[in-house]
Amino acid sequence: FWPLSTQSLPKPFLPLFGRKTMIQETVERVGLIIPLERILIVLSQDHLSTARQQLPRIPAHNFLVEPMGRDTAACIGLASLHIEKRAQDASMVVLAADHSISDQKSFAVTVTSTLRFIEEHDYITTIGIKPTRPETGYGYIEVGKEIATGENHRFCKAAGFVEKPDEPTAVSYLESQKYLWNSGIFVWRNKTIQESIADSMPDLWNGLTRIKNCMGNSEEEKVMREEFSQFKRISIDYGVLEKSSRVAVVPALFDWDDLGTWDALRRVLAPGEDNNVCIGQHVGKDTSNCIIYSQNQLIATFGVKDLIVVQAEGKLLVCHNEKAAFLKEIVRLAEEREEGTKKDS
Repeated sequence: FWPLSTQSLPKPFLPLFGRKTMIQETVERVGLIIPLERILIVLSQDHLSTARQQLPRIPAHNFLVEPMGRDTAACIGLASLHIEKRAQDASMVVLAADHSISDQKSFAVTVTSTLRFIEEHDYITTIGIKPTRPETGYGYIEVGKEIATGENHRFCKAAGFVEKPDEPTAVSYLESQKYLWNSGIFVWRNKTIQESIADSMPDLWNGLTRIKNCMGNSEEEKVMREEFSQFKRISIDYGVLEKSSRVAVVPALFDWDDLGTWDALRRVLAPGEDNNVCIGQHVGKDTSNCIIYSQNQLIATFGVKDLIVVQAEGKLLVCHNEKAAFLKEIVRLAEEREEGTKKDS
């Protein structure tokens, strides 16, 4: 979402659709089923001040600061230590702070049903999304045999994982109806994920254990930095789920989108006149099939189609719709140019 999203203010802290930021919407959604005092926010030191400002009702000690990013395995492992310290028999729900879920009620029903499921069936459980298109940018889960049913949900064994298939494979998955998108929303008992990390990623668990033994004393920050610097950068999907035989998947009752690129706005916002999606100030003529986002200035378009036009943070982006997934290439060039300009001045 460059140039709106930056390293200092990434997507979770942006109000893409209105006044609330994505992390505020996430906490509001979770707050329907989990008290605010039990919601933990794992983040970097760079984003701590912004997060606390945007989430004033979350207790200060619920913000867990990673000394450096090491992907979701280390992030989830660290959170599990704090959960264990507070409640030995707790269950854990893991969510990203930058997903779009419009139906909050259905979200609450699915998560609540899954929490009941893991109390009776000791599985690592992931919530899957029924594919609506042959998406090549998502991970897929193959649905296996049924384990249990409850509240209009079918809980099944996860028979396999596929990460970002090519288009012909994605088309076959869509047609087979045997695959779900991996939403990255997980539900499990805290002790279960700890046991699974210990089994599948012993080096990570040994480091987490050393952190655990220092929690609350003067050595905690030093030990945590030392251990995180040694952790491999790996997701919980690769590190644990794909190696475990006790993974379940449940199809969600809600729509979901991970909002990876600007063109995702077309999937979550109803296009207006001439199939344009516009946020902010815009006037146009002979303009069609465009996504236009203005942070604080008027954008005028005339005689254009199939474009993404974004004005934000003193920068302007103009690209073809089909290039939205490849913005990293131009962002790198823009940042190099900006850095060179600073040096010259």
